[in-house]
Amino acid sequence: MKKSILVLFIAVSAQLIQAQSPWTKEKGKAYVQLGVSGLFYDKAQIDGEKITLGADYTDVTTQLYTEYGITNNLEALLIVPVKFASFESKLTNASGSISGLGNLTFGLKYKVYDHKWKISTGLQFQANTSKKDVTNSLSTDFNAATFIPYLSVGSSSGKWYYFGNIGYGYMTNDYSDYLKFAAELGYNIIPKGHLILALDTKNPVAKESAFENNTSKWPSYLDRQTYNAFGLKFNYEFSKDKYGANIATFGAFGNDNAPLAPSINFAVYAKL
Repeated sequence: MKKSILVLFIAVSAQLIQAQSPWTKEKGKAYVQLGVSGLFYDKAQIDGEKITLGADYTDVTTQLYTEYGITNNLEALLIVPVKFASFESKLTNASGSISGLGNLTFGLKYKVYDHKWKISTGLQFQANTSKKDVTNSLSTDFNAATFIPYLSVGSSSGKWYYFGNIGYGYMTNDYSDYLKFAAELGYNIIPKGHLILALDTKNPVAKESAFENNTSKWPSYLDRQTYNAFGLKFNYEFSKDKYGANIATFGAFGNDNAPLAPSINFAVYAKL
């Protein structure tokens, strides 16, 4: 597999404790985020080869992300993505677009150990609620449902926090299962801001038939998608425990079956 570099410039939620960290929301507390992300590309890495596509592609997502504390140790998650995708051919006058729901995500996370070190386990379910346009070979997400059980471990000390989590993605519809690993190391560099080193990886563990059966090869949502991303984030909370923002830069290697282009994202959030 040829290695390629994919740099992502991301402004996302300022929440330090992501859905797959070991921390949970307190009972009755909520976190709500509204974000917009855009991907604009004409190149992709597909089946180990860097390919220049014959069209300009646009893939824009508006996403509502929410967490709610059912108890002090049990948290619910809901992610609602609404997507718009389009293409314009460089060779002909052909063009097309699609808009609609992506794959809804529902999740539960339970904190099983709550001392200096925190340990949580959880399950996320990504429903296959995406929309497909067979004529133009477009879709608003992966054509599969996904179950993701995971384990997360983390702690904090002084101005530092750190956690890592590992999960297994079981995909339906002949898509390939994958291992997911993420980790963060954050430092409270200024009173309201954290500087964060992040790692996010996705690597298939098997080769199922969905890739070969996908004749359109729409690059945004191919089977066997692979990436290993390292990032630097800066998190700033404008009002303590109320509002904030986050900006990050990621570099990735070992990408496959994915677009090769910058991804631009912006989000605002509230803690309720």
